[in-house]
Amino acid sequence: MGSELESLATTATELVEAAGEASPLGERARRLSERLALGRFYVSVVGEFKRGKSTLVNALLAADALPSGVLPLTAVATEVSFGSRRAVVVSTDGSRHEIAADEIADYVTEERNPANERQVARVEVQLPAHLLEPGVVLVDTPGLGSIYRHNDVEARRALFDADGAILVLSADSPLSAEEHELLKILAERRAPTFFVLNKMDHLGADEREKVRSFVSGQMATELGRAERLWCVSASAALSARLSGRPPEDTACGEFAGLLAALEQFVETDLVSARLLTARRELARLGRALDDAVSLETSALRLEGEELARRVVELQAEAGRQRQELRDERTIFERDVNALMAEVADRLFGFARSAPHDFAARLDEMAASAPVGRLESELRRAVEEAVTEGFERFRQDEAERVESAWRTLAEGLRARTEKRINDVRAAAADLFTVSLPDVGVPEVAAERERFFYLFLKVDPLGEELRRAVSHLLPGPFRRRRLLARARAHLANEFEKHAGRARWDISQRLEGARRRFEVAMSEELEAAVETILAAARRAEELRSASESERERHAVESGKARAAARRALELETRGAGGGEL
Repeated sequence: MGSELESLATTATELVEAAGEASPLGERARRLSERLALGRFYVSVVGEFKRGKSTLVNALLAADALPSGVLPLTAVATEVSFGSRRAVVVSTDGSRHEIAADEIADYVTEERNPANERQVARVEVQLPAHLLEPGVVLVDTPGLGSIYRHNDVEARRALFDADGAILVLSADSPLSAEEHELLKILAERRAPTFFVLNKMDHLGADEREKVRSFVSGQMATELGRAERLWCVSASAALSARLSGRPPEDTACGEFAGLLAALEQFVETDLVSARLLTARRELARLGRALDDAVSLETSALRLEGEELARRVVELQAEAGRQRQELRDERTIFERDVNALMAEVADRLFGFARSAPHDFAARLDEMAASAPVGRLESELRRAVEEAVTEGFERFRQDEAERVESAWRTLAEGLRARTEKRINDVRAAAADLFTVSLPDVGVPEVAAERERFFYLFLKVDPLGEELRRAVSHLLPGPFRRRRLLARARAHLANEFEKHAGRARWDISQRLEGARRRFEVAMSEELEAAVETILAAARRAEELRSASESERERHAVESGKARAAARRALELETRGAGGGEL
């Protein structure tokens, strides 16, 4: 995989040189070349503090590279990539300096760098580990849920920036409230995730299957799907690997299987899919360059005044298409806002009707629970009702919204594609050259995620506790408590409806802006490539004979580079996008 990344990066560099780095097409090729040259794929290792994340990373790499210990240690993200053994500290001001391996703890641990007083952005470690060789970067993150708030911020940032994730749980304290929240976040992410239950060696043989079953069930509930849970002892696996033994004995749990699955994922899912995407993008750039060379060559056959007139006509057509797309973006924004309004109406309609659906549950609780436990029982019933009700609504509504979004986005994509091909058709007519229609990549098949609710039901409150004063007769206390619980239930549904409306509006608005920018960039790239070729032909009309001969040679090289890039499309056929 590494050699193919280098080959694709070389092809991208050839396109930069052929198109000219200052040209729009050359700039697109340059950005792709830089991404390919880096060839990195980030996998964040996340979880609460003291779950053994650093030990697991060390075990996966068969190296005692990252500090681990009794106290919550990691305070700064550490990125481990392939290379000769070295460590570099990257400061928040962008400066870098190399450190010894035994100095890493001075920069990444809370004990030696409290509240990140050294202003470390990250520490980059290189190791010659097989798992990392294709370009994988394992990111050891600060623990979520520790007493250090800044650690939470760093861990969440690393999670959302990653191409993949490994969630580390612990067998001796499985699934805290923070980990339930993490599972909800992971349910909404597209990136592949491995789920690891560490410290299985802390349990007796009769406890292990019970804990596995419990955690797997809770994961399925939060994720909305079943996922493989790898039960391991990272410390036993690390000890085995450092001593040169295969990590296959009972003490290591399923570590050997986890490692094999990760290596397979890197080889077939992560890197291969990214290579396919790169090949297709290079082929698109090759097509654009080939078209530009053809247009330049044809335009040069025109007389100077006629060429100038046709360039003006082409500019006018490009201006019309740009304005059309601006108008369509306005319509698209209106349609997305209408979708937001529809969702808000359904949300608040649901919030008004849902308390009635759960009223019987509260009535039954108020009639049967002892007065002494009635407050806590009603509080639990309200929490369950709100969580259950909104989860049902979320599942139904998310599918509806995602489908509506895809329809709207696909409409704008198709219209953008038409604008691009209208410009190409105008250029083909004006300069008597063949410019076949091209496509704009279709809206991603992966589902946009528009619902993520942080469901936290407030306590019943002081007013309710006053309502159950022991000075009141028992039946009256029950009635007062039930009335307060019903009001609280209605308030919670209304509150969460408002929260959900805000959440979905932010997500839809962000998706709309990103998609509009992407479509505008598609049109601009196509228009500027064509216009640049026409302007270049104008400039060459007044060039010397030697300059025109040199241009002919350069055009031949550019066409050859474009054709090599176009061949990548055939090599990438039959695969799927990441």
